[in-house]
Amino acid sequence: MSPEERDAQFYRDTESIAFPKLDDHQLSLLEPLGTREIVRAGEVVIRAGSRDCPMVVVLEGELEAYESRDGIEQILAAPGPRDFVGEVSMLNGTAAIASIRGRAEKTEVLSIPASELVGASGGR
Repeated sequence: MSPEERDAQFYRDTESIAFPKLDDHQLSLLEPLGTREIVRAGEVVIRAGSRDCPMVVVLEGELEAYESRDGIEQILAAPGPRDFVGEVSMLNGTAAIASIRGRAEKTEVLSIPASELVGASGGR
C-alpha cells in the first residue's frame, strides 16, 4: 500500500470513528425523544455561543457546521443522513463552539432537547 493509500485509509477510519452514523435501532430509540423538523438552506439550527442546544439528527438532506474567524467563514463539517450534531456542551449547558445551518435546499432533522437525553440516560 502506497503512502497516499495509507493516508486515505487512515482518514476513512478516523472519520468513521469521529463521525459515527446512527443505525436503525439507534434511530428508533431517539425518535420518541424529539420532533421532526424541516430546515431550509441557510437556516441556522444552532448558533455558536448559544446554550441548551439540542442534539440534531439528519434524516434526509445535509447540514453544515461552520465558524467565522477574523471575518472569514470556515466550513467544519457537512453532516448528512444518519449523522448527528451535538456536543458535550449540549449536555453540560456550556456554549456551542460552532454554528449549524441547513446546506441542502430541504433537510429533515430530528431535534432532541438535551433534557430528553439526560433524562433518558438516568441523569448525569
